[in-house]
Amino acid sequence: MQRFEPLTKSFCEELKQEIETAIAQIAEKRGICLDFVKESLNKDAESVGINLRFSLPERPESVASRKEENDFRFYAEGFGMRSDWLGREFKRGSMTYKVAGLNVNVPNECVILQRSDGARCQENGKLVARYLS
Repeated sequence: MQRFEPLTKSFCEELKQEIETAIAQIAEKRGICLDFVKESLNKDAESVGINLRFSLPERPESVASRKEENDFRFYAEGFGMRSDWLGREFKRGSMTYKVAGLNVNVPNECVILQRSDGARCQENGKLVARYLS
C-alpha cells in the first residue's frame, strides 16, 4: 500500500499506539522496561519520528554486590550448586540464611549468605548445597 496524502495527527496517534503495543511485548520478552514512546510529526506532514526509551528494571534489594550475584549465576554449578538458588532461604539451627552471592576468590567458603539477624557470612558451597537440595 502506498500513501500519498499528508499524515494526520490522528493517524500518527494510531501509529504510535500500534508501535507501543508491539514494542511492549518485545520489552517484556527481553526483561526490560519500556519507559516511553513519543512521536513527532514534521511540519510538512510527510514524515513521523517515533522515539522509544527503555531501562532496566529496578534491582531487587540485596546484601551482595552486583558482581557477587553475577558470579553466583555464572559459577554456581562449578561449586556444586544451581544458579536458581540465588535468593533461596534455608534454616540451620535458630537462624535462617538467604543465599546472596558467590565469592569466587575464596573457594572453600565461597557462598555469601545473609543471616536472619542481618549479618553477612560466607559458607562452604557443599554445605549450602546439602541444605538446598
